[in-house]
Amino acid sequence: MVAWLRRLDPRLPREVWLLQLGGVTNSFGNGVVLPFLVIYLHDVRHFSLGVAGLVLATSAAAQLAAGVGSGPLVDRLGARPVLGGGLVMQAVGMGLFPLVHQPWQAFALIAVEGAGSAGFWPAQSTLIARLTPDERRHAAYAQQRLTMNLGIGLGGLSGGLIAHPHSAHSFTVLFAVDAATFLAYVVVLLAIHDPG
Repeated sequence: MVAWLRRLDPRLPREVWLLQLGGVTNSFGNGVVLPFLVIYLHDVRHFSLGVAGLVLATSAAAQLAAGVGSGPLVDRLGARPVLGGGLVMQAVGMGLFPLVHQPWQAFALIAVEGAGSAGFWPAQSTLIARLTPDERRHAAYAQQRLTMNLGIGLGGLSGGLIAHPHSAHSFTVLFAVDAATFLAYVVVLLAIHDPG
């Protein structure tokens, strides 16, 4: 039994485990909000479904546009500052969503969130690569995917227990939780060095 459990140990450095902890926290926050964003925009803020869908599409467009420069930014500034900056941008974008009353406000905030998200992936993946021995990288990236999916799933379940389509306050709670998870990951980053 003990030998079987040892085979499951990915044998990763402590800092990689911390990155994965930050990642699961971050994806939990995304799971809390993203499945319910259209409901919030349509049922609470009374935007048409078409506008609500365009708001979500704007996040992807902002990620695509900002993603072009995020890799070179990681090379110039380092992975930690880009990851931290991206997390703060995501916290601002989602944390201010309870103040949205007009479509342009939603488009602006989701673009900020999307641009922050574009910096997240290359910066986090770079840190994982730099902090993990070559022979253990496969385990670190497998663990990254596992933690992200786990966080999204648990977040969606939790968000479904909180969100109510006729209660703006319930969505304020969701956005606050999401912003807090981004900022919690910034705190985790303080314990991680970038050897690159």
